[in-house]
Amino acid sequence: MAKEIADFLVKEVAKVEVQLSNKSSNITKHAILILTALNIANEYFELKKSYANLLENISKRSASLIRELDASVQ
Repeated sequence: MAKEIADFLVKEVAKVEVQLSNKSSNITKHAILILTALNIANEYFELKKSYANLLENISKRSASLIRELDASVQ
């Protein structure tokens, strides 16, 4: 698991370095790491929002299915 996380971080840092490669040559490693952290945080919150939407959708569909089952039993 630790290797997967390290590989993920290396990939994310490389992604930021590629994005910034033709913008400015005086960007520090510190700035690259901060931008990488912000990108990871953004992705996390996007996934969290998507997961919440999925749970809401499942909840609505489950409630609908339960109502249909209850109606057919009566």
